[in-house]
Amino acid sequence: MIAAPPDFDFRTAVCSHGFFVLAPNAWDPAKQSLRTVVTLDEDKAVSVVIRERRAGSKADVSGNGLVVSCPAGLSSPQRTTVLRAVCRMLRLNEDLSGFHELCRASKTHRQAAEMRFGRLLRSATLFEDVVKVICTCNTSWAQTVAMVRNITDLWGVPAKGTTDRGFPTPARLAEVSPATLRKKARVGYRADFLHRLACDVVEGEVDLEAIESFDGSSDELYEIVQSIHGIGDYAAAHLCMLLGHYDRLAVDTELKRFLTERHPGKRFTPASLRMYYDRWEPYQFLAYWYELWSDYTHRHGQSHQWEPARIGKRITSIVQK
Repeated sequence: MIAAPPDFDFRTAVCSHGFFVLAPNAWDPAKQSLRTVVTLDEDKAVSVVIRERRAGSKADVSGNGLVVSCPAGLSSPQRTTVLRAVCRMLRLNEDLSGFHELCRASKTHRQAAEMRFGRLLRSATLFEDVVKVICTCNTSWAQTVAMVRNITDLWGVPAKGTTDRGFPTPARLAEVSPATLRKKARVGYRADFLHRLACDVVEGEVDLEAIESFDGSSDELYEIVQSIHGIGDYAAAHLCMLLGHYDRLAVDTELKRFLTERHPGKRFTPASLRMYYDRWEPYQFLAYWYELWSDYTHRHGQSHQWEPARIGKRITSIVQK
């Protein structure tokens, strides 16, 4: 059992960011649970199922929280790794009260506070986040899903007694040549970026732990993240969001598509797109993402009922940049 903060909602946290359909994650709409595979080390991974336990259930003695199910026999350090991964994925240590306060004062975003929106699902590690963000650049969402699945299936860490695989470690991915990445994972030009990222992490050229714990300004974090080979403006802003800095918009063709459809005939530039959400500072990304995700659920139905293999793979047909 993991205690959850009062403003936490499990389904909203998991099913309001496309990562919930990216391997090794698998959302089960029937059971309303998230299955994932947590990499423990270079050779071991463990399958994990996360579900919500609500106050008032027969087993409940302590209020709302999360039940994390994994195989018996894990050592204490391994259990700690699993719990740390779950807490990171669901952002259980973040305080979004400021964002929810702004939402309650807004006619357009009031429901975001009611549904406790804002804890957008991320990966168990920052390395996995960076790889996945690179795989969203200049491609369709269906292709992103396929690329991440290929990377996980081909080079992921095996979970004992199952066919499941955890996301590959930097060392594992560093051993894969760009040519092999292109041919087998079908990642295209991203192969060079992914290989270089893995090698730089292994060799200490990129210190992801330092980036994870960075407590400076968003502008400084953005510059640090953008210094990673293959990370441009959109990817850097998206990674800042995944690191808990929400005052930068990840400007891509999907953002342009969304606002152009909302305001026909109005021409948006990157600067005007950012100005449009300035009143939400320092939560511009969350304000935008709530609007965009509401558009998706209007089109496809509530995301916690999506079948990952169907709707989850075609959330948008727009090519992202």
